[in-house]
Amino acid sequence: MSWLQLAREKVERFGLEQVSSRSLGLIRILTCLDIIFEYASPWVSHRVDNELEILVLTWIVFLSNWFVLVGYKTRIASAILFCSFGVLHLWYGQWLGMNMFRQPVQMFQVITVLALAPSGRSLSIDRALEVRRAKREGRAPPPEQLSYWVLDVLAVEVAAIYLWAGLDKTDPAWFRGERMEHYYMFWYGSSDSLIYTPWIHEISVVMAWATTILELSLAFGLVFRRTRYYVVWGGFVLHIGILFYFAVTYFSMMMMTVLIACIPPKWVHDFISLIGQDSNTAPPVDAPPDTRGSGPDLVA
Repeated sequence: MSWLQLAREKVERFGLEQVSSRSLGLIRILTCLDIIFEYASPWVSHRVDNELEILVLTWIVFLSNWFVLVGYKTRIASAILFCSFGVLHLWYGQWLGMNMFRQPVQMFQVITVLALAPSGRSLSIDRALEVRRAKREGRAPPPEQLSYWVLDVLAVEVAAIYLWAGLDKTDPAWFRGERMEHYYMFWYGSSDSLIYTPWIHEISVVMAWATTILELSLAFGLVFRRTRYYVVWGGFVLHIGILFYFAVTYFSMMMMTVLIACIPPKWVHDFISLIGQDSNTAPPVDAPPDTRGSGPDLVA
């Protein structure tokens, strides 16, 4: 078999491999909750009500977001959410420079994936209605499946964030612990903190090196399926630490939401089956196996 035929087979497997859609359903729900948590107050408020077109768009965002959250008419609702959020982010944020709309870059990327992928196949009203319809018609409901590459896209997206974050932390001042010391003084101490707690310097140096190594490991480890399932837990530990020690709530929650795409889909599927009723929702027996080494290794 020539290398060209081998490459073609890998590409075909990459495009056709199916896994459980519950990971994307869970990401859909948590992303919608992140939108409500982060933007309900600053967007739908007096801060932008002097611009009628912006106020209309923000209300469209949040009304469609509720439909996407519960998974009702998900394909239509996610398309409306994508269009309205996209106008706010790309036109008013990136083009006109309104900071409140320019910031949610990662949020817009995830919304784009949710709009283009079948994000309502699991954990949704659409799914419940489809199961009820199938029972009424005496047939099996369609399996909760989607193409594996949809989760790969999200994994590469979050890996890119870790790559640039890791590269930003390669300057000498960072490795000397100076920026970590600044964070400590800003959040917990004062300008005299390093005098009374000199041991903070050694801890800052260790944390600086550990953070850079972890972020660069995530940047490359999340790209490969075989390594993704090992390094993803380091990402959760990193963001739980950021959440509790620096109170960076939105960023930490959004990153952990996308990291769900890096957990083996079968694990997510089985976990949800354990905590809820799982009648007629499991993938068929002949579904392609979801193992750690399945499919092409590199997704880039």
